[in-house]
Amino acid sequence: MTDFKHIITPERTGLWVAASFIVALLALVVSFVAMQRLNAATYLTQLQIVQLNQKVDANKNGTPAPVKAEAAKQ
Repeated sequence: MTDFKHIITPERTGLWVAASFIVALLALVVSFVAMQRLNAATYLTQLQIVQLNQKVDANKNGTPAPVKAEAAKQ
């Protein structure tokens, strides 16, 4: 009575499940890498904001801004 045509043949269901699982794991790894990069960028941005705030405070007080050792060598 039911002559239903499947999009994925029942013989290949296991292959599709395995391929879907691998794609899902790849997406998980890519998302973790993206989160690590975002955390690093956020940290560096916050560090620059703190340094700029220190320079602004130093200019307001009339004291020289702290100089990094790397910048002093150049």
